[in-house]
Amino acid sequence: MKRLAACPALLTVFALAVLSAPHALAAIGDLHITSDASDQVRQYNPITGTYQTVFTTTSGASGELGIHYGTNNNRVLVGHWSGGVEEFDATTGAYIKTYNAGGGTQWAGLYGPTGGVYIGDWSTNDVREFDATTGAFIRVVCSVTTPSDMRLAPGNQLFIGSYTGTYVMQVQAVTGAFMGLWGTPPGSRPNDIALMPSGEILVTCMGTNAVHRYSNPGFVLLGSFGSPGWVNPHGIEISPHDGRIYVVEGAAGQVHVFDPVTFAELNAAWLTPPPGDKIVDLEFRPAGDPTPAATPSWGQVKRIYRGGK
Repeated sequence: MKRLAACPALLTVFALAVLSAPHALAAIGDLHITSDASDQVRQYNPITGTYQTVFTTTSGASGELGIHYGTNNNRVLVGHWSGGVEEFDATTGAYIKTYNAGGGTQWAGLYGPTGGVYIGDWSTNDVREFDATTGAFIRVVCSVTTPSDMRLAPGNQLFIGSYTGTYVMQVQAVTGAFMGLWGTPPGSRPNDIALMPSGEILVTCMGTNAVHRYSNPGFVLLGSFGSPGWVNPHGIEISPHDGRIYVVEGAAGQVHVFDPVTFAELNAAWLTPPPGDKIVDLEFRPAGDPTPAATPSWGQVKRIYRGGK
């Protein structure tokens, strides 16, 4: 069968439309941001910071906190001030189930290296593992005072912030064995943790209203950075698109962008338009998720133009 020739002008219009238009389904790399005020997870263009849509809304819990994706199960976990950690379909945003609905504040849930879901619980001051299929309790992984957000690192290292304990703890993620602990500056309240490609650890802290930088190993304070006048720095991520550091500032409801080498602020108001809401955590949907993107990529558009599939 003879292939119809593509019209360059029409193709250009099509390409711009599919790459810039808001879409209801989440695609690989999209940015999602939680809110403990509206309980909406909003979706943004990961390159421009432009608002796209509401990805999902809390089902029965209250006060959204940390958000974390599975890398190969097409699911996402959202922690809450109360009502448990809720699980959603990472493409459609459809509610799946709730873990530990009767627990206390549960800042974050992670898909652990054992295949279970790891959740920090303020009512028991520990990190607990739950069955990812049934939601049933399995075990206590480790004890930690008022656990905030958590981060898995290579070698099954698990870093856990302690919101009121003013420290970050490192444990072996499978066994829960203690590996280390370091205090954050006096008066600080650790919120979230990010790992630089160099191995350096970044910790966002309320109280001091700064991002503190630590060596790894050794946990030596290397310096701090932030934005003039901001308060309540919360979630932090290294963008897979440009390698820059993105930090949620809860009070103003904005995302700030920093250079990953100099730590200078590049943009103090990246979200367009700002949500007009208190926001908490952010995460880019990982490329390891096998679900196809909801819209064609630029490579696909070029292949269509060239007559390929």
